[in-house]
Amino acid sequence: MMESPIEFGKVLAMARRDIKSWGTYKTQAVISILGAALGIITWGLSSTYVNRPVPQYNTDYVSFLIVGILIGSLILPLQQGIQSRVSPFTLETILMAGIKTPTFILGTVVWPYVFSVITFIPQLVIGVEYFHAHLIVDPLSFVLSLLISSSIIFSLAIIGTAFRIVTKTSDPVTWALNVGASVFSGMTFPIQQLNNYVPGLSTISWVFPQTWVYNIVRLATLEGASVLNPGIAEAFAGAALFGVVLLPISLAAFRWGIRRAKRDGTLGHF
Repeated sequence: MMESPIEFGKVLAMARRDIKSWGTYKTQAVISILGAALGIITWGLSSTYVNRPVPQYNTDYVSFLIVGILIGSLILPLQQGIQSRVSPFTLETILMAGIKTPTFILGTVVWPYVFSVITFIPQLVIGVEYFHAHLIVDPLSFVLSLLISSSIIFSLAIIGTAFRIVTKTSDPVTWALNVGASVFSGMTFPIQQLNNYVPGLSTISWVFPQTWVYNIVRLATLEGASVLNPGIAEAFAGAALFGVVLLPISLAAFRWGIRRAKRDGTLGHF
């Protein structure tokens, strides 16, 4: 029988360790939760001054913006968790401990991701109750959008980590993607708005994986769009293609980064 590359008992143990560590500093825990709630309030207040319809998703700007912020709170911490835990600073310890890399990666991101889900709930309540975000959720589409989006963000985080293992500072690939996505992905405004400045500029947006993430989650939560609809299925298929392509690339990049660092004798350097 093939041995599983993930040791689930150790994954749970590492998650319990992180939960205990987080709960030890109660003031910081309270501040982090309040910060999440205050963040959505700030964005909500800002959006009320520029509230315009967003015909691409048959919704208003407040709802559009709040879903974008919620995506950033629910999915993007996965990337931040991986890059902060699996880095040149920790990799040598991982290898010396004898823990399989998939086990370590999964074990170290469980609690950050669970915490992002915890903070997502009050943000969602505030967005709906106080800023009247109008959400029409298709459960199947929403779950699929989270799975596809998580695979994309996970892959980008691993690619970034691979380059950081070699460079010890930053990686040019995910840095360029993140900078470009901050303008072109449509987090805070519809990408069609770009065409008002340069005709056809929004076409560039679809080069960035993050654009597909925001698009399919918004389709699932703002329109209640079903993946059984051919037009919606096409959008989900495009996003899934990014995930399918990026995942093996990320794993290959990670193995390359470790081999390169070992060859250069810099694996434990930072």
